[in-house]
Amino acid sequence: MSLFFLEAYEKVYKSKVKEYEEMSKFTDEKVKDIEHGMLIHAQTKISENDNEVIYRWMEVFENYEAFEAHLKNPFVEKHIKSFTEKEILSGPVDVKIYCDWSEEKKIKILKIPGLELSFTPLVNGYFR
Repeated sequence: MSLFFLEAYEKVYKSKVKEYEEMSKFTDEKVKDIEHGMLIHAQTKISENDNEVIYRWMEVFENYEAFEAHLKNPFVEKHIKSFTEKEILSGPVDVKIYCDWSEEKKIKILKIPGLELSFTPLVNGYFR
């Protein structure tokens, strides 16, 4: 499967922002060190209100195998596990995937437990 990217939205309780950002920075550094198929791993803060802050991770992968390696990265696993253990998130992680895969290829990825995955329809464009 070809290059693809995703956006993961994490809704963080306002009282947990400092802890979350420190944890995210550590995870980002580990991803950079060991995941050579991760081409872009960028986190932004996209909105904030009295109760929560919403962050977006933009992740670009060289191929599907790089995405699988990302999910199996022990530092990423710990990052995700911390959400529950430390009650950091105010809602589920929402993952939007952008790719040019066939419907058959998409079925495999939709079965990842613990993540709400959806594919964003490609109206025009291409992936190399």
